[in-house]
Amino acid sequence: MKRVVPLVFIFFLLMLSTSSGKVFDQVVGIVDGEVITLSEVDNAMPNYGKANILAEGNLLDQEIRLRQARKEVLEQLIEEKLLQRVASRYGIKIEKEDIDKAIERIRQEGFKSDDQMKKDLAAHGFSPEGYRHFLTAQIRRARIIETFIKPDVSMAENKLREYYQSHAGNYISPEVRVSQILIQVPPEATANDWQTAKKKMEKVLQGLKTGETFEKLAALYSDDAASARTGGDLGFFTKGEMIPMLEEVVFSMEVGGMSGVIQSSQGLHLLKVTERKPGSIPTFEEAQARVMADYYQEEVIKLYAKWLKDLKAHSNIEIKL
Repeated sequence: MKRVVPLVFIFFLLMLSTSSGKVFDQVVGIVDGEVITLSEVDNAMPNYGKANILAEGNLLDQEIRLRQARKEVLEQLIEEKLLQRVASRYGIKIEKEDIDKAIERIRQEGFKSDDQMKKDLAAHGFSPEGYRHFLTAQIRRARIIETFIKPDVSMAENKLREYYQSHAGNYISPEVRVSQILIQVPPEATANDWQTAKKKMEKVLQGLKTGETFEKLAALYSDDAASARTGGDLGFFTKGEMIPMLEEVVFSMEVGGMSGVIQSSQGLHLLKVTERKPGSIPTFEEAQARVMADYYQEEVIKLYAKWLKDLKAHSNIEIKL
């Protein structure tokens, strides 16, 4: 005789199975049988500068950014797993001391303190632990490139000359003469420090509105003592010699043009272009060192992309995201 299971009992069984504390994670990728789950992707966000992905915007914008970020992080996790296997196979090891040295070098070259570095990492979507993971992956990739890619880069002169001919415009070095009014802030600037700097810059802007010259205001207010004595004049610059965010502005300005207020780690800048020199295309011999560096970097990137594509082609990879 066929037994009839009460609907209440079926409902109880369903509730029991869903409330047992186990969450069935979504599989979003498989690399040679090794599963990558959605939670693994989400947990890896701070390893790739994606921790702030939901920091702003409406819900729809956040959802679009999250989907894109998950796809990017999944691709990076797949690459990382493949490189880990290559490194293990060929005895390429990354020690804790390697990461400690890299972090200390970065801190000394770019930051005044550990706290400043942590704040900058957080602003760029990294946790301290995530950044260590990121550096580990970067160093592993660099050593694999040293082992498998760089030996295949041809530095024959005919190839360098071909590269120079097709990229000659990149080596023109126009010059701009720049004047500056700088309102400095201390390395560990507080909100009050920035507020004080902004009020001082407001006096500069008000002076310009009432007809005072840039040069006079630089002498009165600029905290860059050396240039203040000459009305803010910093002299001539070619590309690569200024802070990137300042360079991008001044090389797009016309003579006599003045920037808006630009905030950097040094403080608040107001810039004026006073002269331009057009520059000329250097000969191959004059540009050879830069040509070699640029060509070498481009070839390494191209050959690594091909090497990675071949590695993926010989692996069993499934993407379900």
